[in-house]
Amino acid sequence: MVAAWMLINGSPASASSCPNTNTLVTGLSPRSMESSIACLINEQRAAYGDQPVRPNPVLRQAALGHSSEMVSEGYFGHTSPAGVTFVDRIVAAGYTRGAHSRQVGENLAWGTGPLSTPQSLVNSWMNSPPHRENLLRPGFREIGIAAVVGTPRAAA
Repeated sequence: MVAAWMLINGSPASASSCPNTNTLVTGLSPRSMESSIACLINEQRAAYGDQPVRPNPVLRQAALGHSSEMVSEGYFGHTSPAGVTFVDRIVAAGYTRGAHSRQVGENLAWGTGPLSTPQSLVNSWMNSPPHRENLLRPGFREIGIAAVVGTPRAAA
């Protein structure tokens, strides 16, 4: 389960220089998976002429809480069964404190077996127009990526 959150076209990046891109999630620590995904996202952004995004620990904590909840409660979605939205989560985390305006995006992914590598997860986002738009939005400058081992059982 991976949540990538970002705040504020061309061709895809060629062969990656990022570590662990084709390692199954079961063979990586969550932090290694998150790092590999961030690297792949930034390679895609560079290929499209965008500036890299940098990790934000507050966004990561919000993403980690949501990813963990989806695995433990067996659902997959941007809004929790209790009605908590992505914006609710980042506001509660304190990320938007003091912001006069904001532009936000959320990408969620999960995969099993060969679909659980950092490369396959980023590929799935890049092959989906709304997710690709989120990853490549030039105004985004920060990202919070959280990897949690497990699947949202209800969505399986």
